[in-house]
Amino acid sequence: MRPRDARLSTVWWAALTVLCGLLILPLFVVDIPPLMDYPNHLGRIFVLASLPQDTALARFYAPHWSVIPNLALDIVGPPLLHLLPVNVAGRLLIAASILLPVLGTVAYQSALGGRWWSFGAGLIAYNNCLLYGFLNFEISLGLALLVAACWIRWREAKPARAMIAAAIGAPVLFVCHMMGLVFFAALIGGAELFIVYRAVPAGRHVAIRTAAERGAILALVFCIPVILYALSALEQLHGDALFGLADKTGHFLAVFVNYNLRLDLTAAAVSIWLPVLLVLLHRGIVPGPAAIAMALLTVAYIAAPYAWKGTSGLDMRFAVMIAFMLFAGVLPVRMPFWPGIVIAVVLGALFTTRMALLVTVWAAHASDLRDLRTVLAPVQPGQTVYVLSAGPDDAPAYWQANPNWRRLSNGVRTDTHLGALVLFEHRAFWPGEFDFPAQQPIRTLEPFTTLIHRTGLPRDRKAAINADLCGFDYLLMTEADALPSLPPDRFRLLDQKGFAALYAITACETRPGLQGVVAHHGASSSP
Repeated sequence: MRPRDARLSTVWWAALTVLCGLLILPLFVVDIPPLMDYPNHLGRIFVLASLPQDTALARFYAPHWSVIPNLALDIVGPPLLHLLPVNVAGRLLIAASILLPVLGTVAYQSALGGRWWSFGAGLIAYNNCLLYGFLNFEISLGLALLVAACWIRWREAKPARAMIAAAIGAPVLFVCHMMGLVFFAALIGGAELFIVYRAVPAGRHVAIRTAAERGAILALVFCIPVILYALSALEQLHGDALFGLADKTGHFLAVFVNYNLRLDLTAAAVSIWLPVLLVLLHRGIVPGPAAIAMALLTVAYIAAPYAWKGTSGLDMRFAVMIAFMLFAGVLPVRMPFWPGIVIAVVLGALFTTRMALLVTVWAAHASDLRDLRTVLAPVQPGQTVYVLSAGPDDAPAYWQANPNWRRLSNGVRTDTHLGALVLFEHRAFWPGEFDFPAQQPIRTLEPFTTLIHRTGLPRDRKAAINADLCGFDYLLMTEADALPSLPPDRFRLLDQKGFAALYAITACETRPGLQGVVAHHGASSSP
């Protein structure tokens, strides 16, 4: 390697290291980041790591392992919890969810011959799926790009190595998350279709033979995931698909959602139009494998339903894949020095602004966590906690003001699963734990399953006041700074601090003619 190339390589690696460091910086600001589903996932990992030794948790839950294409956190998380504190292990999993898609983007573009443009993926590392807490999906996204990069590098020069990597990677992706496997299929399928396309000028017979050979190899790569899917509960799961073709543009723009709408729309405009302009001005190309993969993903995005088989935001996952491909599959070429510097400055400034806002928001979230932990102090292992929160109808002005950025710029709340703290910090029961048999390896035991069915998921204040809460020891109110106190004839306030309040349930039901059942503090009552 020439000295100048060696220096450029050193600078490139140093820049990548700095980018990764900046991306995980927010994880040092707060120990439970405001990623909507994350506390719930962390609670389930904690349960899986604790059973069957923990007798308090064993009253509520039991493992329920099966063939599930959504297990990245559930497989990696419990062993980590045996080595590290729960919130440290959780943040390591978040770091993997943030960094793997970015590193996968860098690796994929490097395999295509690119270099610096892929760093722009840092702009969408904190995309809507990450902020919604879809960590299994984010991990699978990065792994798909990494294995696809190996396929592109080795497929022609070292085919055996490429096939072994893909044959191992495909089942791993299935286990991590089904949509990661779909992404991988589009990436290497695009590469193989491009080879077939290039064989067409050699004649029809050559093209047919090439297609048959390449198709057979792909069939071998994906045969194990197909068998696993046939054995999974997801294959037998039924459910009507919900389509929203008119919402496709909005769903794609939602990929760039963060905490400030104008800033998010600016990030969307830059991320979408800048690569388009590079191609139109002949300052950028989209290599054949990436172009076909992006076309396949675009068709899938348009055709995919919003929800199907218990999974919501299905088409949104394709939108996230396409967004990363804008940085993985586009290669700037013949870029003059000064325009390149201007582009780098624009992307860097936008990235820095978004990251600074995110750190500010997460620091504010830390104060909510302090309030929550303070009021939860009386909760003991084995007890039960009902959770209510302020809905938009309860406090419209409060949510319009959006204190501490408790909503993303598209209105999605990030606080709806904070009740899971009672599970992994107090070993108590809350009714919102994810235990869908086709998606999670855990099940809720009786009588707590009946308790959930009777009371439903955490509700708003009006529903909670009139609910039959027999079986719960406490009621935890979040957004307590927006709601009036609960009626003292049923609820005794134990502590209130800013964001949170904890009540002892003294009369658990209000049905006429029936005497209220007293929930004794310190022992969970039966439903």
